[in-house]
Amino acid sequence: MNKRLSVDALRVFRTVVQTGNMSKAALLLNLSQSAVSWKLKRLEDQLQCQLLTRTAGKAVPTEKGSVLLRHAEKILTEHDHAVAYFSPSELRGKLRIGVTEHISMTEVCGVISTFTHHHPEVDVQLVVEQSHLLRQHFSEGSLEIILHQDFTGTASPEDRVLWSEKLYWYATPAWRHESDKSLKLITWGPDCFYRNLAEEKLRQAKIPFAVILECPSVAGMLAAITTGLGVGILNQYSVEKTICNVYELEKLMPLPLVDCLLRLNRHCFNPASEAFCEMLTRLMHKPAIN
Repeated sequence: MNKRLSVDALRVFRTVVQTGNMSKAALLLNLSQSAVSWKLKRLEDQLQCQLLTRTAGKAVPTEKGSVLLRHAEKILTEHDHAVAYFSPSELRGKLRIGVTEHISMTEVCGVISTFTHHHPEVDVQLVVEQSHLLRQHFSEGSLEIILHQDFTGTASPEDRVLWSEKLYWYATPAWRHESDKSLKLITWGPDCFYRNLAEEKLRQAKIPFAVILECPSVAGMLAAITTGLGVGILNQYSVEKTICNVYELEKLMPLPLVDCLLRLNRHCFNPASEAFCEMLTRLMHKPAIN
């Protein structure tokens, strides 16, 4: 039996693990979803074992898949170094990128991985902050590109709208609002515009509330909401299937749309910045909201 593993198949396998999703991996690799599925099936047939399983809606490696992933990382690193040596990219220098955690870190990191694969001499530095801090750092000149969010219709002329998405009130399926008690609010830091929106809506609706948790990360927010600590506002592409939107609160306090925005420093020309923005715009997109 042929045990010679395809580098392309290993790259597909690694990308599916990184994104947790075959369709997202296909976008990053510029392949069809059927091609991704076929390469994975062929790899499993060669090794005569299952490499991936699904957990909470995401593709995750099996025990043998985890072993293969460790080998794949080493093989792909050495392969890419060899290719870069004999066909070097002309792009050089540093690229400082800021991103808000409201935008999928998995997808952003996938784009960065693909970009550095093609342009290994570009030193990419990633900063994760809340949107208002990213805009501040950008204005101070410490970031060349930012991926941030703001309410739909409020974008600056220097922003490019990548997509729009909905905000929802989220809780566990078993959560019920008790009108005689303060609503337990799970939210971000005091300067986050999601938090300001939540508090403004609750005050307007005359619903008493108490901030039970301030959390700086999507993972922390999801963990707190999933365990039933309270209610929080999240954007639709951040959520997991373990929580659901609270129709009772949405009917009473509807939430606006937010835009995911790309801002590039065009006053200081950097070919690496232009190339990265082109790749990110091509690989990261969402369906239009009906």
